[in-house]
Amino acid sequence: MNTTMLPLALALLTLTAARSQQEDPNNKNLEALASNAAAFVAAYNKADPVALAKLFLPEGELVLATGEVLAGRDEIRDFYTEALADENKPQAALEASSVRFVTPALAIEDGTLHVTQPSGEVTSHNYTAVQVKQENGTWLTASIRDEIEDRAPASDKLRALKWVIGDWLIEKDGTRTFLSFKWSDDGPYIDGKALTEQPGEDATAATYRIGWNNQRKGFVSWGFDALGGYNKSEWTATDDGWLLRTTGVTADGEISQATQCFAPDPSQQSFTWSRRDQTIDDEVQPDQTIRVVKRPPTPAAPATDR
Repeated sequence: MNTTMLPLALALLTLTAARSQQEDPNNKNLEALASNAAAFVAAYNKADPVALAKLFLPEGELVLATGEVLAGRDEIRDFYTEALADENKPQAALEASSVRFVTPALAIEDGTLHVTQPSGEVTSHNYTAVQVKQENGTWLTASIRDEIEDRAPASDKLRALKWVIGDWLIEKDGTRTFLSFKWSDDGPYIDGKALTEQPGEDATAATYRIGWNNQRKGFVSWGFDALGGYNKSEWTATDDGWLLRTTGVTADGEISQATQCFAPDPSQQSFTWSRRDQTIDDEVQPDQTIRVVKRPPTPAAPATDR
């Protein structure tokens, strides 16, 4: 079951009222819906399926993005039990766009559910919720329908790669490579630079850009070296990190391709970078694995008196 497309049980995180209670008789109802929404967020983020199911009418239904219909609190509870069973649980946030009162006791809510995975990946899905007022003044959900299309912008998607931001160092066989990645100043990208120093040779440089490809629903990156070579990589998430399928052209015009793997350490102070199945003009290259460590920030220059 796809846990990144979880439907929204209650759809109101924040509501602002520009009019006073006397001017808008629905203000109390909006406050009650906002309270229910806060209860949903708390129950979801605590992975409490029983509390989530109780936010629905006993005969309430949950219509998943796949079209599957869950009817009644028991089925809804079982769905959330499975969806939130993983030790590494996602976190939810709600954003309401509109609330329409069809009658004083019936409201239709439209908005967006944002789900952040432990990896930092964000998915956002629109929903429509029907809520019914109870005799005691509280509200319960009668029906929720979740849309399948992911609405999260590229800038939110890039949060999954925030671990790479910073300065890094690779040292191997007397060669040092200094890597730096930062959020781009001109769009939803991550920009990188590399400078490689080898004894007795001129230093070589390269630049990188990482972005989100909304067509393939995954990350893509480009690399350019100072000699004229370039490559493109398509990223796929794995249990350990990221797998990259890379193709390119060397500065000498040779076709190259390889499989790369990035495995960040949980501390995010290092990552393993491995390369395998590399060929250059159909000539097989040796596999290699290197460890990349984060460099501490450069100390600021001391202030001088003028």
